[in-house]
Amino acid sequence: MKDELPYSKLKRRSLDERFKSHPHSYARLQAIADMMEQSIAEGCSADEAEERAIEQIQKLGQELLRDWAHGAQEQSLQAAGQQHLRRSNHVKKK
Repeated sequence: MKDELPYSKLKRRSLDERFKSHPHSYARLQAIADMMEQSIAEGCSADEAEERAIEQIQKLGQELLRDWAHGAQEQSLQAAGQQHLRRSNHVKKK
């Protein structure tokens, strides 16, 4: 089917394994699941539950992108610092 996710031939890891290095995001996923279960228990309509889920998943997406941007910035800063150190070692002596 066209709407299926591509299957990786590599060994698939569980979400628990994948999110070990992202505890904040993992906690957010758990909170979304809890919220969905609570919505069902409260007797929310499908539309209300969907609206709540979409809102929470959008927030999760924003947090994931923010975390990614911070990580990319840290890598850039480290690379720039290392480059600066290498260049300062090649200064012509008087």
